[in-house]
Amino acid sequence: MKEEKNNKIETPQLRGLEVNPQLMRSETKKGEEMKLELKKIKVCKWASEETHCYQATLYRDGVPIIEVSNDGHGGSDSQWAIKPFENNIIDEVEDWCKKNLPKWKGHNNEMYDTDLEIWCNEQVNKHLVEKDLQRSFKKDLKNKILFVENDKLMQFTWKKCKELTSQHFEYFKSKYPKRDILNLKNKDLAFKLYKKHMI
Repeated sequence: MKEEKNNKIETPQLRGLEVNPQLMRSETKKGEEMKLELKKIKVCKWASEETHCYQATLYRDGVPIIEVSNDGHGGSDSQWAIKPFENNIIDEVEDWCKKNLPKWKGHNNEMYDTDLEIWCNEQVNKHLVEKDLQRSFKKDLKNKILFVENDKLMQFTWKKCKELTSQHFEYFKSKYPKRDILNLKNKDLAFKLYKKHMI
């Protein structure tokens, strides 16, 4: 079985998405806890121009409170309260975001508040990145042996191999018995490790 040398795996192209790591965090000030989640995210890629064309539901502490959407043409998000909540719930969440979420660095290193719209946009980015990583992960598992070495995600491949078989794994383990193969781990754990080294 002819082998190919292993090398560091390349990060997939994630459609040019820019995810702000500051806004991906969920830390809040002590005593100001509020669990925000953006769920039921639907993105229309072909209609997304200057902004994401999307719709989603904002949950606060597990309860759906606000519907959000954007037409993808560069305008602001539309936000409206879900009954029985009134529209003042939007102002409450907006104020909380500005007060508690990490600020972000803009032009001339000036720091800006993170408002609800910016937070939602980052959650959509995160959602799209996650989908792309899942797609890339599934593809890589099919024809590459993946493992972590020196805190880097590595791959071992064979020419013209479209799908790994037990023979590929047996060969790899005989050559490199101490390497921990992601392909053979629980899929959720394997993806968690894959994602950690790809972002």
